[in-house]
Amino acid sequence: MKKFLIVLFIGLIAGVLDLIPLFLVNAPLFNMLSVMAFWLVAAYIIAKTTILKNSIINGLVISMLLMLPMALAVSATNPKDFIPMMFMSLLLGPLVGFVIGKFANKN
Repeated sequence: MKKFLIVLFIGLIAGVLDLIPLFLVNAPLFNMLSVMAFWLVAAYIIAKTTILKNSIINGLVISMLLMLPMALAVSATNPKDFIPMMFMSLLLGPLVGFVIGKFANKN
């Protein structure tokens, strides 16, 4: 349970970091909620899935794979949003992977 709460907290922090640009452009509330939900779920999946042994690259790969369908769906109506969404995943995914590897995956 403690590990789950740590992972949830890491996802919450990543979600808040991803919200900063959305606040600056006055994005709709629904977009902000979906970003928070994404990072909460992504942090959990990153913690539970090991594609690569390096936690930083693992976080990068998983976050990019998870973000891709969402970014493609959003870009169907807002094509300019694809690159910023993938860029935030590129930045925050390795950070989430590193922090989870450091704190949540301790034996």
